Amino acid sequence: MIEMSRQKIIRRLLVLRNLELFNIFWLPICLYVALTSRNVLHWQPYAYGMFLICAVLAQGVFYWHLKLQTISKTGTTFPDYFYALFSFFTWADVVLLSIYPILIFCNQITPLVNFQVSIGSSLLFLFAILEYTNYYHYQLSHDNLNDLRYLFKYRKIRRSPMFMDMLRNQKQDRKP
Repeated sequence: MIEMSRQKIIRRLLVLRNLELFNIFWLPICLYVALTSRNVLHWQPYAYGMFLICAVLAQGVFYWHLKLQTISKTGTTFPDYFYALFSFFTWADVVLLSIYPILIFCNQITPLVNFQVSIGSSLLFLFAILEYTNYYHYQLSHDNLNDLRYLFKYRKIRRSPMFMDMLRNQKQDRKP
């Protein structure tokens, strides 16, 4: 019975990793088709928003891959670099996310910056923030019955798996 649930977890992690990897390529293609079919002139905010989404998705692919390795091989833990690398990613993501509003502000005060946002590009930016939050802080996606049960039972959003793994890994790094 335990082995069966372990196999389910492995299958789920494979699906998560592979879908995120697929989306890194599929979403920019969809955006390109949408922008070219509508002859959008100010594509830069869209491209930057999509870059942010793909950067967070790539980090997610790497996380799910490492998680898959820890679960599929008994006795394996996250690599020693896990906490340091994903702490860096957290910091880098915040910097990258802060650039978008800075460019909007600079567009308003100087004609040298041409970063004209639209509702669509702002929605892409918002989605990038949600993806970042979903991976690094709180689990916003509830795509299985277990997630929904927790949400209804405790009436709160749980911490993301990456957050919990980073917390555990941080505590392990501090032990002598």
